[in-house]
Amino acid sequence: MEELSQIIESDQDTLLSSIDDFQSDIIKAFLASNSNDYLASADNWLNATTANTAKFGGEPSKAKIYRDKLLEELEKFMCGDQQYEEDRKKIADSTDKSQKYIIGVMSAAIGKTLGAAGPFIAPVIVLLILSIGKMAINAWCAMRKEARSTEGNSGLA
Repeated sequence: MEELSQIIESDQDTLLSSIDDFQSDIIKAFLASNSNDYLASADNWLNATTANTAKFGGEPSKAKIYRDKLLEELEKFMCGDQQYEEDRKKIADSTDKSQKYIIGVMSAAIGKTLGAAGPFIAPVIVLLILSIGKMAINAWCAMRKEARSTEGNSGLA
């Protein structure tokens, strides 16, 4: 899907502009304090508000587990899993091709699956996309599949 390929190719500032300003400001502060480590910043976000992550523990050890679950769902969304077919079609059929819209659809769909609010996980979705880098979607999907088969886990690297 062309829209998803374009979102992966976006730079940090463009992707951060797809979430609310207050979220973007917090994420920028996390990135600055973590030497631009996207995954550590995602964990910081997940730990930032215990009330929002209570069902996932809201603890540092639990944040990585939740981040990995988000990564698994992001992989399903971006790599063509049937579970998210209607959501991808919604993006493809929409006249709104803005990153804000696409991140919103992705966050809402993944949030619904995980039982979390889309706006809360949107910054994590952005950070996970940034962690992919400029890799093509097909290459990233193949890498993720290989990592799962050889390591038996959902690690990004």
